[in-house]
Amino acid sequence: MGDVAMTAPVLAEVARRYPQTEIVLLTREFYAPFFDGIDRLAIHNINIDQGQVHRGFRGLVRLCGELRRSYRDIEAVIDLQDKIYSKLLRKFYAVRGIRTTHIDKGRAEKKALTARPESGKKVMRQLRTSVERYADAFRAAGFELPEIGTDLSLYKQRRALPQGLGLDRTPGERWIGLAPFAQHRGKVYPLDRMREVARMLSALRSEDFSVRLFIFGGGREERRLAEEMAREVDATGERCVSVVGRFSLREELDLIANLDLMVSMDSSAMHMASLVGVPVVSIWGATHPCAGFLGLGQNEEDAVGLDMGCRPCSVYGHKECWRGDYACLCELAPEEVYRRIERRMVR
Repeated sequence: MGDVAMTAPVLAEVARRYPQTEIVLLTREFYAPFFDGIDRLAIHNINIDQGQVHRGFRGLVRLCGELRRSYRDIEAVIDLQDKIYSKLLRKFYAVRGIRTTHIDKGRAEKKALTARPESGKKVMRQLRTSVERYADAFRAAGFELPEIGTDLSLYKQRRALPQGLGLDRTPGERWIGLAPFAQHRGKVYPLDRMREVARMLSALRSEDFSVRLFIFGGGREERRLAEEMAREVDATGERCVSVVGRFSLREELDLIANLDLMVSMDSSAMHMASLVGVPVVSIWGATHPCAGFLGLGQNEEDAVGLDMGCRPCSVYGHKECWRGDYACLCELAPEEVYRRIERRMVR
């Protein structure tokens, strides 16, 4: 989900420089809100249903047939995923003489970045960002694109609050989003520690402002955990609110655009906030901003993580901790996370 969100700024730049270009965008219909507001670009959003209609090789053949019937004048294919499914799809066009390009994911560099320190093969350095890797795929196809803008104010959006929120911002109130979940354990800050961070934030008061927290997530289990956390942080339900399962993706983006700050893992919430110009304090464990996945426009000073020789041990956080204790997350003190948030709020 975060990977898809990071393609939107690149498409927006293509739209600005090549307003007559038409793009047939192959993605899941669920992700369409990420591309709202991209003007002067004709995007035909084709829903990829790999769970049913377009599943497996037969589904891929069906998709190719659908594309061939609907879009006979495709001039180039740009693969921003470079996995088996997309490789076969671009091969379908390549054998017909249509030019194809694809993202260079820098797999060898990332392998060195995540190597165990005792192997002697670990190379700790900043890699090219994913956004620029996506842009490079367009550049290879002949699009002349500058470096994608990293000024967060470029992406700031005015959006109305989603209907059904039932809350209005009071004078001097700061709205902070908490996105404590991620797909893999290696990217999840322990919930008991995140709960302590939330308690400290909800109690934050001054003559100038107070804080209201919104907890984000997805799925039945995350909804249960988020609602439990909200009750434990603030039994009144006024200072800490779970919004998990209450809104569509587009409505969540509307709400995020009205936040003053998002606190997230290395997850899609960080990239969703970037899309609407909201600063993020991000928490990193097994993964690391050096791999190129920091949200566009976000400041590395706002990325919280322990300085450990074994980090990063995984690009996506899916590998089991070889130490067995996930110390990179479990030993990160809630007070340190809180201090980083407080520092960002007064910056």
